Amino acid sequence: MLRSVYTHWLLRCLAVVVLGVFAYQCVRVGQRLDWQAFVRALGRPGNWRYLALAVALMPVNWLLEARKWQLLLAPFLTWPFPKVLRATLAGVSVSAATPNRIGEIGGRLLLARRGEYGGVVTSSLLGSVCQWVAFLLLAWPALVFTVGRFTQVQPLGEGLGRSLTLLGPGVVVAVLLGGKPLVLRVLRWVEQRSGRSTAAIRTALTNVKFKLMARSCVYACLRFSVYCVQLYLLLWFFGLELPLGVGLAGIAAIYLVQAGIPLPPGLNFVTRTELGLLLWQVDAADGVAVLAAYTALFSVNVLLPSLPGYWLIVRKNRKR
Repeated sequence: MLRSVYTHWLLRCLAVVVLGVFAYQCVRVGQRLDWQAFVRALGRPGNWRYLALAVALMPVNWLLEARKWQLLLAPFLTWPFPKVLRATLAGVSVSAATPNRIGEIGGRLLLARRGEYGGVVTSSLLGSVCQWVAFLLLAWPALVFTVGRFTQVQPLGEGLGRSLTLLGPGVVVAVLLGGKPLVLRVLRWVEQRSGRSTAAIRTALTNVKFKLMARSCVYACLRFSVYCVQLYLLLWFFGLELPLGVGLAGIAAIYLVQAGIPLPPGLNFVTRTELGLLLWQVDAADGVAVLAAYTALFSVNVLLPSLPGYWLIVRKNRKR
């Protein structure tokens, strides 16, 4: 109990620190910016197509997530794709205020029957495993590239690059081979703590073969690629015109580093913004572009799809 209280206050203090740094960056960058020139730059010919394309990719993002989850849910429950998509959106609405999107599972459970809870939770945990495989496959090489390119102390950068290159493949193999055993351990722990049998779920888990996990990882990789492209487009829209390879590598590396910090999405994008400002070492106008791009992406990918998710939850509760 005492540890839980300490953890709760530690997260609160961390949130205050991160928000304070973010506010300081906003004020510092804003004082050096020519706001009239920045607004005129947003209206340059053809610029709005970057914003339109980033918004258009939002449903692609969540359709890929829903399809990935449907594949992993199939060994446990036979849900049609429309129901999977509705539950996915409900998960988005709840996860908007929880650390590292852990509330996503709770949102999905709101659209499931009690007897379906085990399958929803287990398949969602497997989905998280697949997403981490995607991060490691795509973002780890990007992190190696970024460390080698942007570290000011080059010998240190080269040493870190070599270490990360060797460590990356081992982590990917460990996640692929250890994902199912880890979920089994979680199920046994839940059974011991709750006193409820998870035998049916563990039996169904044997139908989750490596080929199925690999197919789900492909969807996870596609979804992560869509996210990186969305942010890259928004950076261009707000005026930070990074080269394609450098920009996408930096975005992926930042996401991987930040993914290990247990903060709610609203603070997650603050942390990513700070990392972007440090990585790209931009001037005042480009600094505002980084701040605006991450804020816009959070609004497009989380807040916007949360609206139908909240509506689905309310409608479900009214029916009950």
